[in-house]
Amino acid sequence: MLSTMYSAEEIGSHLQQPNYHYYLIQDDAHGSYEGFIGYENSYEENTTKLHRIYLVPESKGKGFGKDALLFLNEKTAKYGDKRIVLNVNKNNSARNFYESQGYKVYDEGVFDIGNGFFMDDFLMEYIVEN
Repeated sequence: MLSTMYSAEEIGSHLQQPNYHYYLIQDDAHGSYEGFIGYENSYEENTTKLHRIYLVPESKGKGFGKDALLFLNEKTAKYGDKRIVLNVNKNNSARNFYESQGYKVYDEGVFDIGNGFFMDDFLMEYIVEN
């Protein structure tokens, strides 16, 4: 699954799409990269989709995730979208993090992602304040 979803070809195809964006998450104080964020503005009408946000384990709890979501809020408002959506696996503690940042579960679903893999996810949303 990881080799398909995170291959150079897959990410390269995202970068060819004008609404899909990747940014590195950097620790300016130490000059290190702590993770990355990938999102797609205008995913649906007035909606940005957060596809990926990953941090190295050592950087968790240091505010990088919160800063990345604030950055995403700013970018979303700049594009004119009013809402951010994401999927989070039901067995992933990240749900608590997103809820602490104002995201709410609005649905759930099981999604076939190919090669015999399924994702059992909560669908979450955040309404962007302008």
